[in-house]
Amino acid sequence: MNIKVSIITPCLNSEKTIRNTMESVLGQTYDNIEYILVDGGSTDRTVGIIEEYRLISGGRLQYISEKDSGIYDAMNKGIRAALGDIIGIINSDDWYEPDAVERVVQCFYETDAEIVYGETWVVNGEGQREYHTIHSVFPPHPSTFVKKEVYQRHGMFDLKYRIAADRELLLRFIAKGVRFGHIDTILVNFRRTGISNINRMECAGEAYIIDLQYLGLCPDNILRREDIEEKYDREKFVYISRNLPEVIKNELYNQFDIADSLIIFGAGTCGKELEMILRRCRVPVHCFVDNDEKKWGLELNGNKIFSPEILRYGSVHVIVTASRFRKDICRQLQNYSNPGLTWSVLEDIRKDVVSQWDRLFGENKSVETGR
Repeated sequence: MNIKVSIITPCLNSEKTIRNTMESVLGQTYDNIEYILVDGGSTDRTVGIIEEYRLISGGRLQYISEKDSGIYDAMNKGIRAALGDIIGIINSDDWYEPDAVERVVQCFYETDAEIVYGETWVVNGEGQREYHTIHSVFPPHPSTFVKKEVYQRHGMFDLKYRIAADRELLLRFIAKGVRFGHIDTILVNFRRTGISNINRMECAGEAYIIDLQYLGLCPDNILRREDIEEKYDREKFVYISRNLPEVIKNELYNQFDIADSLIIFGAGTCGKELEMILRRCRVPVHCFVDNDEKKWGLELNGNKIFSPEILRYGSVHVIVTASRFRKDICRQLQNYSNPGLTWSVLEDIRKDVVSQWDRLFGENKSVETGR
């Protein structure tokens, strides 16, 4: 089991984080690694730091430094230069778990997979873990490793997409029937400070176009029209919430001045985003509730998380954020038989805010752009 693996890191002015990335690659428990860094013409100390590590890498590290047409152009350059049978791509602010490559090679060795992916921790700018991709139905690109022959058969990143070309690539591979293998463990730590997070609405727009392009060509568990629409609406809602005009803020304030306590059901990402939006609208959230007892007693955005049993009493309005379990949760609320309990669902609030925004500003209002 001595398969050569090429790891590619695209970078540009990455002096603050690239040491951590390079050390995570060069410190892998698997030895047969070729490491290629593709720099887009950095003007900070990035290239100097790369050169430091090249000198101590024992010939395993090489780099290119020249102007490029964006991150996916850099990734394509790395793929063309790679000599390994397997190619992994890790960005310059992310890092691998120490045995990530060893686990991937083992999976390739034991299965007929042409692509192997694991799971990803999403971390903030300070490197603190926030949530993971376990149970996600779509392969996370940072933890995906591809046989070079797959790129040769089906192509590399499509440069007409500036932010979501990795999604198009994976959907293309799925549509072509490429065989995927899955490792149910964390391989990569992904810092949510990259271009797709900074330009969330532009990324969502590209992903929406891409998803519709592959709708019907991929299994339903990967792409369904209702999921595509919901995901795009959610990102648009998050973008709009940062720029809410007073008329929409007032509408939300009046809408939720309806109970002694406003509680969010679902202490996950959607719940967290909703609480921040309501705070901007001067709407206080009393607390969160969640069916996951592991979260009880913890805090989210400074608000305590409780068992839903507290909803059996008092005058309470609940906003249900967990879209996958919405119907089950609404039945659960109904079974509490509390005459003072009312509820609404995030999807309805989202649709209302988006439609108001579109009426005020038009559906094609420009959003944030930039590399």
